[in-house]
Amino acid sequence: MLSGVSYSAFIVMQWMTNLKIKWLLIFDNADGSPELVENFLPAGDKGNILITSRNPEHQRIVSPENSSEVLVMSKDTAIELLLKASGL
Repeated sequence: MLSGVSYSAFIVMQWMTNLKIKWLLIFDNADGSPELVENFLPAGDKGNILITSRNPEHQRIVSPENSSEVLVMSKDTAIELLLKASGL
């Protein structure tokens, strides 16, 4: 089990890691330290993870091409981005 992660969260991450279908995990307003988010990232490549944060430090846990700074976004653009990130 990972340090700082409850048993329930660990079980959910294991379950997501073993899923055979695509999934989307959203961390909304993740304004704390990047380590808080990193502790809850499932392994594997079946899913997509969307992190919204005002903390620019979160850019270090993703590759540069997968990070975008968004200052203002319309509702339609937000829905489009969410659908694109989810692979739908």
